[in-house]
Amino acid sequence: MTSQPAADGAGIQKLFAMPSSPAKPKILCLTYHNFDGPEFGAALRARHVCELLARLGDVRVVLAGDQYDAPTKAKKTVGGFELLDVVEFQPTPPWSLVERFRNEFDGRFLNTDHRQARAEDRQRLQTLMAAHDLVWVHSLKLANRFGLWHWPKSVLDMDDITSSIYRTSLQQAAHPLERFRHWRQALLWRRREKFLAGRFEAMCVCSEQDREQFGVVKNLFVVPNGFARPASVPVRHLPTPPRLGFVGTFNYEPNREGMRWFIEAVWPRVLEKIPDARLRLVGAGSDRENWRGARNLDALGFVADAAEEMATWSASIVPLFVGGGTRIKIAESFSRQCPVVSTSLGAYGYEVRDGDELWLADTPADFAEKCLRALTHPAEGRLLAGRAWEKFLRQWTWDAQAGHVAAAVNFVLKKS
Repeated sequence: MTSQPAADGAGIQKLFAMPSSPAKPKILCLTYHNFDGPEFGAALRARHVCELLARLGDVRVVLAGDQYDAPTKAKKTVGGFELLDVVEFQPTPPWSLVERFRNEFDGRFLNTDHRQARAEDRQRLQTLMAAHDLVWVHSLKLANRFGLWHWPKSVLDMDDITSSIYRTSLQQAAHPLERFRHWRQALLWRRREKFLAGRFEAMCVCSEQDREQFGVVKNLFVVPNGFARPASVPVRHLPTPPRLGFVGTFNYEPNREGMRWFIEAVWPRVLEKIPDARLRLVGAGSDRENWRGARNLDALGFVADAAEEMATWSASIVPLFVGGGTRIKIAESFSRQCPVVSTSLGAYGYEVRDGDELWLADTPADFAEKCLRALTHPAEGRLLAGRAWEKFLRQWTWDAQAGHVAAAVNFVLKKS
């Protein structure tokens, strides 16, 4: 564990003795994500939410994760925000029999993934929390790793709902033992999630559908995912041969599994009709995967700005069957005016319909047919992308989420 010198004892008191406007709350953001590092869905949400919070108050950041490199530990700022502390979680010993029992039957058990903050890390965080007016926590997993049950003055931001990940995994599992394992985990996490309204002052989810999973909860808010609004209207230029593309980190298992399904079950059907079509993969780790000899595939790895690349795609594909929350890659594609072919789960949480803003398909034959429409009917793709663009400007830019974030913040501040 490495921390900044100012985050200990008297250093904290000195740090917050600086003059500030009484009307401007001090906000602490607790996140896994180094905002100066590679961008992907969860990291984008964390950074942009912090930027929205900065419109409401003075934002400072604590990074907490499994491992950070030396340059990150030495930083004084991250993403333009003051970095107060860097915490590295430590492996915990194997569960005792009592802990095994609690994991199965006690929804209050917190050491669910065998990594926890050390006692001094937890104490330092509590000191920082007391010095702020509000704490915004990015993910339940991170919160649980600090071993704290009650989080005063807090907002828990759940870009993923863990029980939903296991529930969708259950729907896709074929082997009985695998199905049992996913069913068990979905049940355990659903039990834990029922306690969240009492543990945190407020909670945020990504969609109305996610909100419905919690029933009537007064301190639950919807903060949809979004994407940055381009400085100008995107200009597209489709090359020959035509391209389909996927954008997303391949460090995330559902992305890898979704692309394997597409490459094995869908892509050969597309190549039967358009033999020279290209498949372009953008995202960290795509160039390290073994795609088992897939034809006409270009794995580009991490691309800092995907706009120019996506401008050449006939469609952005979202072949996902597992996940919780919503996929930022949908909003990103809409922001590029790039037509989208997605599974129903891939577009979950967005108010869209098949044939209006995008194409939806859940079987290999249907997905291939929609991809072929995108490749052979570019005018139809432009119409869908144009409608998606208009809805993106109204609902899915990060600026459009400012009021949602403010509502959660004001709810907590009024209670304090």
